[in-house]
Amino acid sequence: MDAYLRFEHPELLWLIPVTVGSLLLFFRWAWKLRNKLTRVFVKSRLLASLTVGVSRRRQFTKMGLYLAAMCFLVLAMARPQYGFRWQEVRQKGLDIVVAIDTSKSMLANDIAPNRLERARLAALDLMNLAQSDRLGLVSFAGSAFLQCPLTMDDEAFKQNLETLDTQIIPQAGTALKEALEIARQAFGDNQENFRIIVLVTDGEDHVPGIVEAARDAAAEGFRIFTVGVGTPEGELLMVTDERGRASFLKDRDGNAIKSRLNEALLQQVAAEGGGFYVRLQDAESLKALYEQGLAPLPKSELSSRQTREYYERFYWPLALCLFCLVAESFIMDQKRVRRPAGPIRSSTVLAAP
Repeated sequence: MDAYLRFEHPELLWLIPVTVGSLLLFFRWAWKLRNKLTRVFVKSRLLASLTVGVSRRRQFTKMGLYLAAMCFLVLAMARPQYGFRWQEVRQKGLDIVVAIDTSKSMLANDIAPNRLERARLAALDLMNLAQSDRLGLVSFAGSAFLQCPLTMDDEAFKQNLETLDTQIIPQAGTALKEALEIARQAFGDNQENFRIIVLVTDGEDHVPGIVEAARDAAAEGFRIFTVGVGTPEGELLMVTDERGRASFLKDRDGNAIKSRLNEALLQQVAAEGGGFYVRLQDAESLKALYEQGLAPLPKSELSSRQTREYYERFYWPLALCLFCLVAESFIMDQKRVRRPAGPIRSSTVLAAP
């Protein structure tokens, strides 16, 4: 076992100075209030006899023990862990390749802020849901390429997502068939696990053959799910030049191009691919796709890795907390003194508890 000190919840440690400061302010307020009430309800000639034997040192000791107990309690809540051992963890999951449309039609803002940004957020939602699955990323427009190979590294997948834009593929247009082919190649020779392809697109397609390609993929054991981004009503496409000036994207005849969500094509592709279609509206859309379409599929063992299993030591500060509280309860404010035979005259103020 290697010696290694850490806290499971280090964010709770900031409560220690807050707790100490708050208690000190409370003790000061209580001391002033007690002195004020004492002057009101106790005659000054009796104060001296009431305070005989009161030990300010003991009062401060009791206060210190109470403060220490609260600090140890916060430390216990932060769950200190000392030492660890290596443990082999085997993970089972699916292989999922997400293919995201990066053509210019994805700049349409019929869903805010635009289709491409919403597609990126949808892929992040899927990543958060697929914690034990391997994820890959394909970007496509007029052509397609593998942006991120299958990996269990969420950070690598996320970084590749952040690089997606409409300039990443210079070839204009949308080729769903080629995107599907590149996604199929991303799985390599692995045929033991369910191979899932999730197409995230507005459904515009300029190359025929996607339906047949989906049917062939399903025959080879692939499952294809489609996610529609946009609205059937569509939106005129706008582009921004190097000077930041926005203008409508026009076709060869000079007409402004309006892009619409092609749900009929995406539904057909999903049906032929053995999956189903969902329209991207919010985070619940991807949750429904994963829970209803992906999670029920049998999962194979993807990998095994060594993880650290830390030893809990929260009972150390918890025991010190209890000790301080018990010790504080046994310390009395007053020490045994011999009271004088005659009356004592003094204006001493009752000390703080």
